[in-house]
Amino acid sequence: MRSKLIPMRFTAVLAATVLWLVAAIPVAAADTLTPSPVTTTLVAGTSTTVNKTLSLDGLPARADIIVAIDTTSSMTGPIAQAQADANNICTTVQFSIPQARFAVVALGDYPAMPGGVPSDVAYALLTPGFVSSCAAFSAAIGTMTAHDGGDLPEAYNRTFFEAYSDAAYAASVALGGRDPLASQFLVVLGDATPHSATGYGSCADAPPDDFGRDGVAGGGDDLTTAGTLAGLSANGITLLMIRYTTGGVSVALSCYQDMANATGGTAVDNSGAGTIGPLIVTNAKLVPYTANLEVSAGCPIGFSFNPTFPTGSMTGPATIPFVETITAPTTVGVYTCTITATTDPGGPTAAVETVDVTVTPAEPATLDLQPATATNVVDASHCVTATVKDEFGNVTPGITVDFSVVPTTGRTPSSGTMVTDASGQAMFCYTSALPGSDTITAFADTDNSGAQNGTEPSATATKTWVLAESTAGCKVTGGGRIQTADGDKATFGGNAKASGASGQEEYQDHGPTVDMNVHSIDVLAVLCSADGTSASIFGTATIDGTGSVDFRIDVTDLGEPGTSDTYRILLSNGYDSGTQTLSGGNIQIHMAKTAAAPVAKAKPTGVTVKATHTGPSNRSATSTGTRPETRGGARLDKSHKHH
Repeated sequence: MRSKLIPMRFTAVLAATVLWLVAAIPVAAADTLTPSPVTTTLVAGTSTTVNKTLSLDGLPARADIIVAIDTTSSMTGPIAQAQADANNICTTVQFSIPQARFAVVALGDYPAMPGGVPSDVAYALLTPGFVSSCAAFSAAIGTMTAHDGGDLPEAYNRTFFEAYSDAAYAASVALGGRDPLASQFLVVLGDATPHSATGYGSCADAPPDDFGRDGVAGGGDDLTTAGTLAGLSANGITLLMIRYTTGGVSVALSCYQDMANATGGTAVDNSGAGTIGPLIVTNAKLVPYTANLEVSAGCPIGFSFNPTFPTGSMTGPATIPFVETITAPTTVGVYTCTITATTDPGGPTAAVETVDVTVTPAEPATLDLQPATATNVVDASHCVTATVKDEFGNVTPGITVDFSVVPTTGRTPSSGTMVTDASGQAMFCYTSALPGSDTITAFADTDNSGAQNGTEPSATATKTWVLAESTAGCKVTGGGRIQTADGDKATFGGNAKASGASGQEEYQDHGPTVDMNVHSIDVLAVLCSADGTSASIFGTATIDGTGSVDFRIDVTDLGEPGTSDTYRILLSNGYDSGTQTLSGGNIQIHMAKTAAAPVAKAKPTGVTVKATHTGPSNRSATSTGTRPETRGGARLDKSHKHH
């Protein structure tokens, strides 16, 4: 059994060193991604740029740290100090690396080694893999006792080997297995040389080779220092070594440095060089890493970065300026995504950016007009709905839509503008006083110019106006004089009946604005109000004996002697007399009576009249005789007038 003197001043010196070094640890700067949050409003499919800065403190976000302590007899004092300072070791590291976890290993030697005894233990994992609890870490170290280890070299190679081979580290992360995102460290507290027939670097030869798991020489599993150090490097594990000389100097510091340097780590003496916690934090900053930016899963916002990520290999703190391009989704809405800076190794950091994008519609690209076709009776209201969308199919509220109807005659209104609502829809309604086919055109007036340019979307719909069924039992007769809306003198006369939709109508505008004669070809429908005070006559007519136009005559019969009656004629060529009160003549609307008791037929009273009829050629005719009274070329049979 090895027995070395432990100076009494060790504990005091080490304690003072610990306090000084803990106080000297700089507070780690937080990883940041600025500015954040970024809030912007973008048109669908468009982009904006933001100047960004990623600042990293150089520490990994997480670390898996194996703390292995030589538990042979010469390490009694260091074990006691490690036990006293275990919680401080853990909290110091986790202050800088919040997701740090620890495993505790006791290393010794084999019973079969020279000077060995049956109670020697070469390797023992004292925690269930890696633990994040400082209490669990401290408890594991608290179970250690210094014992045995008869010769000077110890089974360090076995601990090196198990750092990447122990099955506990192959378990899931939740069960204490190695975290693939974490930086990996093996921290060895010792005072001896590894068993290896050929010393590594400046390490002395220390035969025989480490026996490996079977605990005896040979068997194919013996371990060399060079081989196990290569295994650490291959598995990304950085070796840190702290040399203790409390039991006398049995190994050169250069030996520990050569072994640690082979993995990218370092070795220090226990006095004046730092404590375990600061040593781990300091060396964590020396681990090469790359930085990347990770967009939250399922984010519909597009991101690109210049310069691109990931970065090249870096060590220590880094400040990385870059330009972030944000591209809006093509669907209108409000979107929130995050961008997290990650390191490899290390995983996600605390540098997180929140991006809020409100997406608005793009310029109108399509316009759909519905119904595309329709049929209504004259005087009914017909509505069309324009739905305006952008190139991505988003509805576009707040867009002015211009509507127009061709032909315009008798269409009320024949044009109009409406603004799309939240559903991207605008409705236009109108009526027609005449039968016929209309073309309705709508376009999205995006520049509010009132005229369609080459990029403003449009659509058309067709509308057919038909006449309603004639009112049964209705008959309209009359004639007289009016002054038209443009000041011309005009005369009219005719008769029309609903039965068979027949009759004759004639109208003469005497100018000077318009000079024309309208003579009916057909009477197509006669519509009367239920009270017999108003009627409309529809048909086709010639103008000055040629062509064919649609006409509509609207009359009112407001009692005798006819001076309150009104007359209007509307032609499909655009002529409109306007609704005018008769300056002479009379309108009679006859409605069939319901069945009643028979009455004696009255004999007509003959009167001698002189009647003048103004026809298509303004000719006049004079006659005398005994016949029913007429006025203005129309028969005025008052015995058949009903109101």
